[in-house]
Amino acid sequence: MEMSSKNYSIVVFPFLKTKSAVTIGQQTFRSTDDTDNLSSEQATCLNEIGDMLFLQDNLRIKSSSYAVIPFMDFKKSTALLEHLMNVQSVVAYIYASPRHEFGDLFLSSEHASMAIFSPGKVSKYLLRPDFHVDNVGPESKLDIDNREEAEGYMGLYNFKHYFWVAKDSRLYGSKPHLTLNHSQDLNKDLTRAVGGRSDYRLLNALLRKPFIQASSRIFTAVRWFNSACNEANDEATAIVNLSIAFEALLRLPVNKKTDRFIDAISLLLGSTPRLDIWAHQFYNARSQIVHEGYTQQFYFIATDSPKKNNGQSYQSLLSYGRQIFQLCLGTILSGAELSEITGLEDKLITNQERFQEICKVLSDRIIGAHGRLECIEPIVANIQKYMYVRESDLNFETMIGATRLAAKTILENNDGITQDLKKRLERLIDANKTNDHFQEFEALQEINIIFDDGSLQIGNTCGYVFRDLIKTVWNYVFMHYFWLKKRKT
Repeated sequence: MEMSSKNYSIVVFPFLKTKSAVTIGQQTFRSTDDTDNLSSEQATCLNEIGDMLFLQDNLRIKSSSYAVIPFMDFKKSTALLEHLMNVQSVVAYIYASPRHEFGDLFLSSEHASMAIFSPGKVSKYLLRPDFHVDNVGPESKLDIDNREEAEGYMGLYNFKHYFWVAKDSRLYGSKPHLTLNHSQDLNKDLTRAVGGRSDYRLLNALLRKPFIQASSRIFTAVRWFNSACNEANDEATAIVNLSIAFEALLRLPVNKKTDRFIDAISLLLGSTPRLDIWAHQFYNARSQIVHEGYTQQFYFIATDSPKKNNGQSYQSLLSYGRQIFQLCLGTILSGAELSEITGLEDKLITNQERFQEICKVLSDRIIGAHGRLECIEPIVANIQKYMYVRESDLNFETMIGATRLAAKTILENNDGITQDLKKRLERLIDANKTNDHFQEFEALQEINIIFDDGSLQIGNTCGYVFRDLIKTVWNYVFMHYFWLKKRKT
């Protein structure tokens, strides 16, 4: 496929409709009926894509949910592609909520299928393959160029399957008979879900936060959970997929998984009667499927003893498992939120480590000077916050090193620097490195003075970050500096 001159792609939930716009993560999804915010070119593309979405036979879907995104090159793995995977995972997870006492799903994972369309030239052989097929209906004529290509779209379906389409093509779902839901409305359903349960609210909030390893583990577990909610699976496959979701979520070790699984869910959900019984039965069924290829134990045996295999069969192990997974996820996310609110992670980091991190960030030449200074802003704020907490290994060399790098970055940024400040910054950078750091302290004091007496007006965020760093380091070193000065005179 030839690279398109268009700088956008269109992402669609073909089987989910919405009456109003809804923001999920970084994207705002609207109904395919709504083209008010689009250019005429984008509206034309959207209409072509909307006309391709079919439920079955000749039944075209009236409206779907879409978002316009920057052009997506599927040959490259991008942060945007990862983000869209997470968006789809959250939507599928929310619609997989058990509807009532029977524990069956509101909508399966297939209903949250996502298709991404990137405009460009497509080979006619991808659009109209002619081997071993009969053309049984009227079709529009392709406008083929001298390279035997036509204007069309390269697509990615559910982040697994590539496809190529053009105007008047048809795109069907991932299963032979998919039914649409009367009451489903993406805006209304997500608003109600996020305002209700904590796992829905916190998962949605996680989409707007910077990527960290913990969030990657959460979304991986959610994707396996969604695989267990796929109607294309038989019950045995769904149980295995759900067990993988639990293992990813709870970080279960390779050995003694059953015991650790029971301990983990009991710790998260409390000593709920028969919860450990379900866990034993669920993992026994999982082990039989994995090691023997089948199991006859798909239903929960209502008993109060893990050693008894006889008793009354009740609901399916899978139905209970989906609900227990969602409860465990909600508990983990709630705990993470409480840790974040109280700043627990920040409290476990020393200021020495923060100064080292500042040096690392300011030494990264891949990021521009302005960006590097913005990156250290929260680190400097935390250093100020924990300045008076005693620590044993905070050293002058790291602090002075951070101020030197910051001075170099300010000069590189060169945003409204006075000649006087430039000289003082250069003196700090060029100061001799001695064991007592006296010259560096003197240069630091000269910079701190112009911040203290108000002779330097700061007009941007970078200036404020640099000022706060200088004043913080000076507060750490000034007593030692004056002691050295007195001793030298």
